[in-house]
Amino acid sequence: MIRISHPTREIKGVINLPASKSISNRMLMLKHMYEPSLKLENLSAANDTILLTQILKENIHNIDVQDAGTVFRFLVAYCASTSGAWTIRGTKRLHQRPISKLVDALRLLGADIEYLDKENYAPLKIVGKKLVTNQEIIDLSQVESSQFITALLLIAPKIEGNFEIKINPKMQSLSYVSLTISAMRRTGFSISRKGSYFTVGKQQKFDGEYFKIEPDWTSFYYWLSIAHLGNNVDLEFPGIKQNSMSKDRKKLFDVGADNLQFENLKDGFKILKNKKEGSIELSEHLSYNQYPDLAPTIATLIPALGVKRAYLTGLESLKYKECDREFALNEQLKLVGANLTLQGKKWVLECDTYTLKKDTFFKSYEDHRMAMCVAPLALIDPIIIEDETVVKKSYPKFWTDLESVGFEIEYL
Repeated sequence: MIRISHPTREIKGVINLPASKSISNRMLMLKHMYEPSLKLENLSAANDTILLTQILKENIHNIDVQDAGTVFRFLVAYCASTSGAWTIRGTKRLHQRPISKLVDALRLLGADIEYLDKENYAPLKIVGKKLVTNQEIIDLSQVESSQFITALLLIAPKIEGNFEIKINPKMQSLSYVSLTISAMRRTGFSISRKGSYFTVGKQQKFDGEYFKIEPDWTSFYYWLSIAHLGNNVDLEFPGIKQNSMSKDRKKLFDVGADNLQFENLKDGFKILKNKKEGSIELSEHLSYNQYPDLAPTIATLIPALGVKRAYLTGLESLKYKECDREFALNEQLKLVGANLTLQGKKWVLECDTYTLKKDTFFKSYEDHRMAMCVAPLALIDPIIIEDETVVKKSYPKFWTDLESVGFEIEYL
């Protein structure tokens, strides 16, 4: 448990954002399956990536993925297509997260997968084998999880037969499928797309010895929130590039202030802000269909900026994350006098009675994003966060980085 405060609200410094966990995990799988000689530079230090590295390196067959949902889904497909007997399990929460559509798709390819406890959920027993299809189209258009699609794309070169993969082009988090395709192309696989249909080439033409993982744009948004709530801001982020593999940056200007300046550097990005408060810029409807991980951070920021009402869409998947983020976010918002309710197909964020009281206690819900999204509020008044250790999942040095720009952290 920690108490966070900031005595001056002046935020100046250089922040080396953590390497992208999403890219790291994809590149680790591709390296292990197809290109062992590939050298990965700036690999993520997130717990999920460390765990995946260990599992692959030690060829563990009795696998405990802990709370790593991405690792779980990638490994289900990998194990199903790799010779050997495997069991995969995780935390109680992971056993509550859906896996049946991925299992069903793999079974259609001949996968031998058994539910060990509750039907449609982990833990799983898998006997790996050569997967084969005689179908011209592997229809995944009813699969809504980008991680399920990614898991199948990663093993597509190993599946015997000539086929196209059909997906729903309007699916949530399609941007992460695009990230997977970029990663596969970087490792030498040709992937063509025509509308809803993808074709993955079986022949690999790899022409590089190393790959540098870029910084994580999702982690940047905690700092964007900090910049909005701080005064005299001068923050530099080395390594952030405009031609980033990640597309999270497209959401950068959904919420903004007239006096917030963004400056591109030769190798990085800078945010500048003077003490004078500017008017708030807010898109009429904020869609997080492609970037649901950003929603808790932005939804926590909006009331703190004095906005009275906002409309959000694309939050459907929040309840299936590391915790039920839809519930957790609403509980956190209630603590500051705001409320998030679903009305039709939109979530309405009502902020008329917003008040942050000194030393408000925020639960972490065993979820890294729920702990980090409230941290910027400490620029308004000191707050208490239940479990600071959850950040190890994606941003292990988050609290250290906060201290480097003047935040004071007391461990209770």
